[in-house]
Amino acid sequence: MGDLCFCWDSMNKMIILQHNVIKSSFEKSLDVVSHVFNVTRYKKLVGFVTKYVLQYIAKKSDRVEYVGLDKSRCGCTIRYTHDLPCACELASFGVGSIPLQSMHFIWIRLSFLDISSGDTSAELSIQQEWIFIMNRFNEVDMASNIKHQAKIREIVSYSII
Repeated sequence: MGDLCFCWDSMNKMIILQHNVIKSSFEKSLDVVSHVFNVTRYKKLVGFVTKYVLQYIAKKSDRVEYVGLDKSRCGCTIRYTHDLPCACELASFGVGSIPLQSMHFIWIRLSFLDISSGDTSAELSIQQEWIFIMNRFNEVDMASNIKHQAKIREIVSYSII
């Protein structure tokens, strides 16, 4: 209850708080990995999807033994409602990793950048980031450069897997 300005300020503060909570959860999904997801099955998803999605898929993985490849037993509800792999799809992946392409693009967005599913890789560029990295590399000492090289190599080799 209050005048328009008071209500507007209160709503703005709530939205900013929600935005910060979402950004925080994105950062946690990128940085913090539960030991449960350090197995081959989730290798291609960790760091690319939210922890919420990983937990949801883990619950569906428990149904794989019961459902198998039978779509009638599975019902594929999660595929139709959330566009995530259902139990019968998880069974079809076998012991291998769950491919990132089996997710809807909304689940692999861990930032607020405006990237739609129709964007092509030609429109995406890391040119500015690369310039920043090169400038930073030239500014710091040799020990830091060795650490930076190792991190860049780790990031690039992880994304190829």
